[in-house]
Amino acid sequence: MVFIMKLYIIGPEKRDETEIELVQRAKEFFDSILYIPITKIHVETVENKSIPYFKDINLLETDVILPRVNKKDIDLYDVLLQIFERNKKILIPFSNNAVHYGYNEFLVPFMLSKAGILAPKTYFSLSRVALEKKLSTIIYPILVKLPYSKKGTIVLDSESSAKGVMDTLEILGQPITLQETYENAIPLSILVIGSKAYAVKGKGEPYELSNSEKNIVITASRTFETKLCQINAIKTDNNLFLIIGMDIKPKINAFEEAYNKKLIDLTLRYLHKEARNKIENNVMSKFLKWFEDKRWGEK
Repeated sequence: MVFIMKLYIIGPEKRDETEIELVQRAKEFFDSILYIPITKIHVETVENKSIPYFKDINLLETDVILPRVNKKDIDLYDVLLQIFERNKKILIPFSNNAVHYGYNEFLVPFMLSKAGILAPKTYFSLSRVALEKKLSTIIYPILVKLPYSKKGTIVLDSESSAKGVMDTLEILGQPITLQETYENAIPLSILVIGSKAYAVKGKGEPYELSNSEKNIVITASRTFETKLCQINAIKTDNNLFLIIGMDIKPKINAFEEAYNKKLIDLTLRYLHKEARNKIENNVMSKFLKWFEDKRWGEK
């Protein structure tokens, strides 16, 4: 059965290296490819329908949507993904909830704890006063994580420095997120593509995950409602494997360089295969429904 396969990539107006490579290489896997800047999309809501448009193109008329989500555009992505999810024909590699998990640093440990996945001890508060008694018992150094950003993690080595930074965050109206650290832990970045996982440690050296570590990573990605992301973890010197975060916009090209493997191609092949399976299942469901209706209609 022959299908004409369309891919729409939605991302920032200024593309990064991964987005440029995705567009260029997608031509090998899809019949029609369109890169759409998020700022050029508008949504029309009429009666019981909400339709996103790029110029005069209805974005619901595609097979695959690949969002490349930036924090500043999260509200529109939230709306768009909810609209796309209602359209059962379109393949999207993650849910609208995943966007929030990807950019809220406290939701991550909360979801991991709920799923029974090991993560560093994390504290969350809107004021220093609420955490005052904990500051003397916390093991330093500790991380202060900006709750709505992937950048700007601060390492604090004492109670007094923690108080100063927390006071500043409170004045700025920012929630306070503290996370315990592990001395000599190895930082790991792990690209998840469906059921596959590719890990690098430190500055980009490939790291071979054990079967149990891979299972933890895949379980974490499913907990975050995504099949395409970067999971961040640490491996402690006493062999604890802890998940510390998730990035919904992985820099796939960086993993390609580390592994010397065409992981962008693998990503596109995965999306194509999943979309084709979805189309074939829809066609089969329609055929079975037609057959049942016809059979019962003849009786």
